[in-house]
Amino acid sequence: MVKRYFLSNKDIKELSNAVGELGPIFRSAKKVEVYELNETTTVYLIDDKPLVAKLMVKIDSSQREYVVPLLTYFYLNPPYMPNYPSVTVDDGAVPHIVNGADVMRPGIKDISGNFGVGDVLLIKDLKGRYIAIGASLMAADEMRSASKGKVIKVIHHLGDKLWNLAQELLKSK
Repeated sequence: MVKRYFLSNKDIKELSNAVGELGPIFRSAKKVEVYELNETTTVYLIDDKPLVAKLMVKIDSSQREYVVPLLTYFYLNPPYMPNYPSVTVDDGAVPHIVNGADVMRPGIKDISGNFGVGDVLLIKDLKGRYIAIGASLMAADEMRSASKGKVIKVIHHLGDKLWNLAQELLKSK
């Protein structure tokens, strides 16, 4: 059962202070609608656009909460671009990632920015298009020196349930 409701200005302000990198998106919003899909997934519609999601993700043996931009965000020409570290993957890795596979080290062509274990990473193809968002399974330096193995847990990708929901919500407006 989906729960939908609007946040008060006070709640929007509190949320904008709590989400770090994504704060400016909420601060500039005229209205924020919360779309609770289940206990692990919440989508925020900011001025009628599904731009941000709160996800509970199991990494190793612990549950972690992530508040991340939805991939639709990057395709809606946002006024503000969050400054997350990113990795660029080769063309061979793309079909696997957009089918839900995690990112393996051999598929990575470039690593930009500094990050620690569990940090949010944007995953791009060679043309610079955003294809997924993931949580790093190792620190940046460790990832740069690794030559094999799983290095990023994908938490949202093109074509997944969140992407499809966002497309539906955009069409219905």
